[in-house]
Amino acid sequence: MSKSCDECGLCCKLMGVLALDKPPSKWCVHFRRASGCGIYEDRPKDCRVFSCLWLLADNRLGDEWKPSVAGFLMHTNADGGLIVECDASNPHAWRKEPYRSSLQKSADSGQEVLVFVRRKGVQLQPFGGETPIHRKAT
Repeated sequence: MSKSCDECGLCCKLMGVLALDKPPSKWCVHFRRASGCGIYEDRPKDCRVFSCLWLLADNRLGDEWKPSVAGFLMHTNADGGLIVECDASNPHAWRKEPYRSSLQKSADSGQEVLVFVRRKGVQLQPFGGETPIHRKAT
């Protein structure tokens, strides 16, 4: 059974889309709460290539990891690092369980884990600890 965005759309808020001149952390003008993307068939490449890990993970991530439930979304960078994008209205959602311990396990296994609220964030360190980081403006 495949997963569906349904009413979620958190990527339509948190992610910036250059082709639409849409900044990060602002709702896309094309998002409709009841029906999703109003230009889905003609959406720009930035939107087409974005991959939400909850959607990709099949049964490995349960419904509690759906971005609209968790309060954050996850994707990977070009190096395979895990990026957690938090909604500024709930910046510490990732610290709740089961999220925090699962993210820490990824860091403990050697995967880079970066957690962002807008441009500020932390890099989780193996076996505990966090290093403050800042994302460059694009």
